[in-house]
Amino acid sequence: MMICGRCGNMMVQGDFSMQKEGIGRKGGAFIYPVAVFYKDNEMICEAEGETTIGYYCPECGLLVGVFPLTHPTGFVGKYRQDLDDNVDKLPTKNCPECGSDIDVDYPRCPFCGYQF
Repeated sequence: MMICGRCGNMMVQGDFSMQKEGIGRKGGAFIYPVAVFYKDNEMICEAEGETTIGYYCPECGLLVGVFPLTHPTGFVGKYRQDLDDNVDKLPTKNCPECGSDIDVDYPRCPFCGYQF
């Protein structure tokens, strides 16, 4: 049994069923069930499958699905602070001919053609 976090009444246990999503393709469609968890408009994880354990509160209408296996799609908590947004940026250099700021791995300036 589970107590409703909204109104404090007992919830009813049953099967929680998800809607099916689809991707249209030429000559048909690919349809799959998925549940996605968002935090502050950012996708954190998703769960595949059509049914799972569910709880419903007949008093206030709260519906809860329990997904034991999820696939992380984002970073939360302490992992977020370890991310470096500049990790994929190459160092730059200045072209002595035109003064453009270009990636350090360019052998030739893409703006004026100066060869390093």
